[in-house]
Amino acid sequence: MTTISKTRWRFTWAAGILFLIDLFGVALQQPWIKAFDRLVIGWVRHPLPHGLMQSIIWVTKSGNPKPVTWATLLLVAVLVIARHYRGALFLAFNVLIWAGLGNTIIKNIIQRPRPTVDRLVAASSYSFPSGHSITAMLLWGSLIVLLGWSLRQHHNWRWAGTLVLSLWIVCVGLSRVYVGVHYPSDVVAGWSLGFFLLTVSQWFLTRYGDAL
Repeated sequence: MTTISKTRWRFTWAAGILFLIDLFGVALQQPWIKAFDRLVIGWVRHPLPHGLMQSIIWVTKSGNPKPVTWATLLLVAVLVIARHYRGALFLAFNVLIWAGLGNTIIKNIIQRPRPTVDRLVAASSYSFPSGHSITAMLLWGSLIVLLGWSLRQHHNWRWAGTLVLSLWIVCVGLSRVYVGVHYPSDVVAGWSLGFFLLTVSQWFLTRYGDAL
């Protein structure tokens, strides 16, 4: 698994700081958080043609627990068959532990209610952070890391895969705002925390993976 560049670490620490700022802003109900949420919701939630709206709903449902679990198990199985055991552990840990358990713990500490606008999909539990956003970052972000390792000699394919998966991460997060089940600050928290945890787990396996 590839080592982590200094630039990546700078973005990682920036993501961690952004998450903490977002966390305290939400926990203390700061006015700037409400202003940010209103601004972004105004940009995102506009009437769209039925077909496009259904596509957004499909995107958001792709991040539900069942499809995410199946996607993770399939990818882990492929990695195990390819004897990329560290990659399989990396992916499983990120999705099942960081995204699953970590997200649940934070939600129950902050206990932020979900938006009261008309929702296009059903959603339960608390709002902060966005579970779909942190899961998308950790699941597809893990795949970006693994593609960077396996396609390190094929730069065009690596960058194409990175671009497609990065756009998917963004689309999943924005879809949660559009369907009315999350505030934008929830999504930013999910992305930033997910990116921070992704780097931490990659660093750990890069440094200590040979002992596992």
